[in-house]
Amino acid sequence: MKEFDPIREFIFDYITVVAENTLSIAVVGSLFARDVQISFMHFFLPFGLALVCMLPCLPTYFIEDLTIKQIMVQRFVEWIVLEVAIIWVVHFLFGDRVGEVVYIVVFFSVIFFEVLSYVIKWYLEKGEADRVNDALKKLREKR
Repeated sequence: MKEFDPIREFIFDYITVVAENTLSIAVVGSLFARDVQISFMHFFLPFGLALVCMLPCLPTYFIEDLTIKQIMVQRFVEWIVLEVAIIWVVHFLFGDRVGEVVYIVVFFSVIFFEVLSYVIKWYLEKGEADRVNDALKKLREKR
């Protein structure tokens, strides 16, 4: 069984969040702001945004035994930070070129993809836990 390395996990999750942010910005931009000129600074936006979005996650990497209540608070803070960051990015990228409908769509899409990412993560972790449990069961049967 592999050992938990918080730095490795943080970097892996950071890269995932950068990819998610890049995809989100690309989709929203291609749908709602095709005529917006982008600068070289916009290229680095997902990296800074991912760093901000990862700040609420730090306790999960460095505190071993979080209670369910602490995890729920952490996830709520993570969602709020993500919502604020994404709304700020939409405003930064598109300014007044988009209307309130875009902000509402972005708000609900953040919720949708946040829940979807946790469902996928749960499914993958459950699969890994099932494999470990099966290996332990076979080991017990051998004895």
